[in-house]
Amino acid sequence: MGILRKIQTRKILLLTILVVFSFAVLVTIKKDIDFKDQKLELNKVDNLIKNHASYEACKQPYLPVDAPEIMKFVKYVPPINCSTGKLDWVVCENSECKVQKLAQVIFGNIKCTFTDLIRKDDFYSSQGESVSSDAYYRLEKSDVVKVNCKSQEGKVWSATLTGVRQSNEIKERTGWNYVPNDSLKLNVLIFGFDSLSRNTFIRKLPKSYKYLVEVLKGDVLKGYNIVGDGTPQALIPILTGKTELELPDTRKRKLNSTYVDVYPFVWKDFKKNGYVTGFLEDVPDLGTFTYRLRGFKDQPTDHYMRPYYVAAHREWPQSPKFCVGTTPRHNVMLNHIKHFFKVYEDRPKFLFGFHGELSHDSYNLIGAADDDFLQFLKDLNHSGMLENTLLILMADHGHRFADIRNTIQGKQEERLPFFSFTFPKSFKAKYAKAYSNFLSNVNQLTTPFDIHSTLLNVLHFNVADTVDLQQRSISLFDKIPPERSCVHAQIEPHWCACLEWSNVPLTDSIVKKLAITLVSTLNNYTNGHRNLCATLSIEKIFWVTKMRPNENFLKFNKNADIDGFVPDLSSKMKVKSDLYQLKVMLIPGESLFEASITYFFEKNEFRLNISDISRINMYGKQARCIENDFPNLRKYCYCKD
Repeated sequence: MGILRKIQTRKILLLTILVVFSFAVLVTIKKDIDFKDQKLELNKVDNLIKNHASYEACKQPYLPVDAPEIMKFVKYVPPINCSTGKLDWVVCENSECKVQKLAQVIFGNIKCTFTDLIRKDDFYSSQGESVSSDAYYRLEKSDVVKVNCKSQEGKVWSATLTGVRQSNEIKERTGWNYVPNDSLKLNVLIFGFDSLSRNTFIRKLPKSYKYLVEVLKGDVLKGYNIVGDGTPQALIPILTGKTELELPDTRKRKLNSTYVDVYPFVWKDFKKNGYVTGFLEDVPDLGTFTYRLRGFKDQPTDHYMRPYYVAAHREWPQSPKFCVGTTPRHNVMLNHIKHFFKVYEDRPKFLFGFHGELSHDSYNLIGAADDDFLQFLKDLNHSGMLENTLLILMADHGHRFADIRNTIQGKQEERLPFFSFTFPKSFKAKYAKAYSNFLSNVNQLTTPFDIHSTLLNVLHFNVADTVDLQQRSISLFDKIPPERSCVHAQIEPHWCACLEWSNVPLTDSIVKKLAITLVSTLNNYTNGHRNLCATLSIEKIFWVTKMRPNENFLKFNKNADIDGFVPDLSSKMKVKSDLYQLKVMLIPGESLFEASITYFFEKNEFRLNISDISRINMYGKQARCIENDFPNLRKYCYCKD
């Protein structure tokens, strides 16, 4: 009896740990977390997850782009106007900074002093040698240069500028001949926005979105789900394949912490294999690896824009809002990317750019960049850059702080950021199976860990015949099983946007209302052809299920600690609707249908679109009277004759 009691006690203890950790029901919320204790907990949960078998496949919520509760927050913002800024006397393009002819026409002869800024660490740069010129300066020692100019009439102009320096050392160790034989031999360009959900990208960057999907044929991930709070918890898994808790401690406030150089960044793999690398991020005060973490001791990539932004942002108040001189600030990074690709035209390239200034604090402001971002995509396309480049446009998460986040849909959108892949035509033709697998994954639950595996797959390509659901990280070139759940993907419940399923008894009063809604919708759809199509009625209801966000998703209010590891589950947010699915048989014809119906509590209203109804048995000759003239009615019409 003693042994049995110990076994039972151990089982109860394990189950308790699973429930407590997985659902984050915390009795005491620690303001500061010891990494060793956290890693022990992670190991426990990993083992429990591997032995836990009853997971429900992810059902993504239906989130209309034009949902009224969201659209009331959407405002138009005009493009940024920098025409009132001071004329730029010097402009850097590719590796050269040139004195502009227009400035010489207006101000006469101009003499400029160019002083390289040499990075010391993520917070300081020192001045290099100064060179004077009245024509141009070639960047060789740094990507950042301080320029001071004076005209013959005594007028002065100064600015911190950036370009892409020419480096023989980089060119000597890079080249397609160094790239592994089993690689896809593609450039990789990742461009990300801070705080853009998939729906927000569509709402606020409509021109760019349309060009991306219709012209570039980009594929947007519909089930991409975050795994933690904030930018570091979004980007660290993409770039390292691990969570911050699984890596050495790099927090500033910890005495024994180390620099983030120790992280196994994926760009290191690309650099070792012949690629020239770059990491570009604006908003230096909120840097992903410098705001809360120690930053980089050594420059992380071959080209790195932080030294420019640290030096230049002090000058920004002298220009119109969101401008540097006569240039919108977001275009500085977009231009830098194009210069990077031009300077290394014949070299394999890995570049990650991340923009936050327009989107981090404002829901609407990013719309001001739609025209410029559209032009950027057009420039990439027309230049031929995309013919051998994997283009990834993404965001770290949806909006976290605005009023929109206080709605259930806004809370769901926070967990479903924009993420898209655009492949060259040559890839789609040569690797048809991998691309087919990728397309099947567009609607599956995917995570930042999967992106990391996909990036590694670019360097060493292979397609697996089978996928282990217990893997946290699955390459998108492999086919993700449809039964994948948040537990499989190791997403904590309060971050999981998937809906929970529960069976509804057929005796429940709502079942009849749901069935009537379905039959009425079908009969209304065929009503204009009642002379041909019979009126349908219910013969049998097989099952009804209800789906709604999980309890801890609804309870999540914010982080209870400054690192984003501990959830505050004090929110009293209530759902305003439930999503139901049902399967019925209708007569005449014994047709089988499944449908998804949304029920809104406050209005006592049922909403069903014809596109949310599926005919799941063959209709054969039942629709012969309309199949030629009205093919859209074939699934729903039982011919009277």
